[in-house]
Amino acid sequence: MNNRILSYKISKIDYCEPTSFFLQLDRDFKPSILTGEGRDDISKQSVIGIKPARDVTITDLDSFWQRVEELNNSTDFHTYPYPINRIGAIGYISYEALHSIENIKKQTTDLIKFPYFNWTLYKEYYYFDNSNRELFKISISYHDENNFSGESFKDTDFKVENLTPDFSKSEYIKNVEKIQEYILDGEVYEVNLTQGIIGDFVGSPLALFKKLYYQNSAPYSAYLERDGYTIISNSPELYLNVENRLVESRPIKGTIKRSDNLQEDMELQKKLYKSSKNQAELYMIVDLLRNDLSKVCKVGSVQVVNKKRVEHYKSVHHLVSIINGVLEDNCSIVDLIKATFPGGSITGCPKIRCMEITEELEKSSRNLYTGTLFIMNKEYLNSNIVIRSAVIKDNKIVFNSGGAVTIDSDPTDEYLEFLVKLKSIFKAVNCEDYIQ
Repeated sequence: MNNRILSYKISKIDYCEPTSFFLQLDRDFKPSILTGEGRDDISKQSVIGIKPARDVTITDLDSFWQRVEELNNSTDFHTYPYPINRIGAIGYISYEALHSIENIKKQTTDLIKFPYFNWTLYKEYYYFDNSNRELFKISISYHDENNFSGESFKDTDFKVENLTPDFSKSEYIKNVEKIQEYILDGEVYEVNLTQGIIGDFVGSPLALFKKLYYQNSAPYSAYLERDGYTIISNSPELYLNVENRLVESRPIKGTIKRSDNLQEDMELQKKLYKSSKNQAELYMIVDLLRNDLSKVCKVGSVQVVNKKRVEHYKSVHHLVSIINGVLEDNCSIVDLIKATFPGGSITGCPKIRCMEITEELEKSSRNLYTGTLFIMNKEYLNSNIVIRSAVIKDNKIVFNSGGAVTIDSDPTDEYLEFLVKLKSIFKAVNCEDYIQ
């Protein structure tokens, strides 16, 4: 498979806000966007891809990582000048790809049928340097390419009905208590428990993305159109970024709601920052990620550059750490992903036993949820943890939520946190009454 660039053209055009630009594009072009808003040290770039040239989907796990490596090696974006060296394939890896890494028995069931992996190259990219307010149009021809057409639907409206969770409140609380029994038995320290919600969806997925993004924008938001389904992400969490062999990860652990009252909101921030429970959750995951990164980073290069900070979003505050490392010369970006996948912030510690427990306790398969959305080439990667996200397929919408359970967790509070994290999605789909 020859996915190398045959010719290209870079044009600098007038800058505009990325999502506004994206919403004006012809839907026949099957556009995708990776964008976001946040602090000055995040959300520096946005990328739009239109007119797919190559669309590869993997639906089985045979030689999974070898195939992903071969795909990434088949491109040569990294050999071209800026900003071509900062674009590449846009796609995802499902959480369920964990079964290609660890021998964990699958016990959950699929709410919808969903692939393990997608990897798409585009004939046209728009690269937004949001820090310098610069916009580049990049037109590319490849040695081998195909033509794909999209669905021409209008950005009208949508309707969501009949939302059904995996568990009732009491069932979810029982799962929290079961995890605490595992902790008392010494099997785990912290487990990330989640559940899925499915409902009926009619209308325009783009309209939902627009509403969700403008109501509650996040640093690692995305909209991907694929054959038969659409992905909408409003994630606040960076999984992995790689530039010039420097690796960065920003795990989130610790959440508290926001208040419209300024004084109360500041008190909530302080409560989160000083919480021994949330700090313990965060530091356990930091140690786990340091260990994972050390498998593929140069000795002594893995450092915690910011151990704990509060980040602010429209409906919640989060605790975040920042971890850096330098990728070993003989390790590829795909090696890095495999060594750290799934992200430790959404599994727990120790990772393997936690994933076994969630397979036992959770009802529906996570599929894309807590996997990753990415843009990558041989020398560049930017990827999120897929949370605060939804998949729309076959007139159904599926989204998930959850949280970390420790011995100090209050089971009822854990259920309330599950709801708080979905506040922006419930508001966007006009189902705020669901939060009880």
